[in-house]
Amino acid sequence: MITKDYHGYPLNDAIDDLNRIIGEVRMSSRTEYAEFITGFGVIRAALHSTLKVHGLDPSYKIGNEGIIVVTIE
Repeated sequence: MITKDYHGYPLNDAIDDLNRIIGEVRMSSRTEYAEFITGFGVIRAALHSTLKVHGLDPSYKIGNEGIIVVTIE
């Protein structure tokens, strides 16, 4: 399981880090459940969009929509 907190990250750094994580998981040919803690600002929307561009199906954690959950394959 991957957990990453993006509070306080500049937007571009958060997107770059997310792309790095996705790349590492895919290069290793494994599947990982991930939780990305974003809060409710622009990072949340940008990371959700980035995950969709990668062909993933992100959703929000039940009870805390400031956390994006996704299975990376």
